Amino acid sequence: MDSARRDCGCRARLPSLTRLRSAVVYEGPAEAAIHRFKYEGWRRLARPLAQLLAERLVVEGVSAPWVVAVPLHPSRRRQRGFNQADLLAAELRRILVVGAPGGELVRTRPTPPQVGQDRRTRHANVKDAFLWRGLALAGESILVVDDVATTGATLDACAKALRQAGSGPVTGVSVARVTV
Repeated sequence: MDSARRDCGCRARLPSLTRLRSAVVYEGPAEAAIHRFKYEGWRRLARPLAQLLAERLVVEGVSAPWVVAVPLHPSRRRQRGFNQADLLAAELRRILVVGAPGGELVRTRPTPPQVGQDRRTRHANVKDAFLWRGLALAGESILVVDDVATTGATLDACAKALRQAGSGPVTGVSVARVTV
């Protein structure tokens, strides 16, 4: 799915992202697989889901030397036991043979779950919630990975933090996209 078309309004709503790409629509088997992966602890699904995303990125010619994950707040990570975006990013780096920058993207405060929230609330929830801790990003292109994108608010907030740390273009990528 392409969210960088001129007519979709995404550039105005997602100013920090260069573009947003998703492999599939969040429905049917994709929705079921991601739900099992994220909420039922089926970590073994990270590899096939990342493979699906990687294939889409290769077909579209989307690449970057670095891949980072959307971080969870430590309390949410402890509750869930893992960060699904970390697992996807690690698999994506392995498949695409790229690295991770010297540092980490962190969630600086707990944020409410985005599920069921409208666009405005989603953007407000994650505004200034992320920070890059590490080496300067020196203008490098980065892929920031999440499992599902709905409005793109979380990916855009991550991109803002990466841009403030000196990155070049930031592409948000997700396995699935909710169509609204």
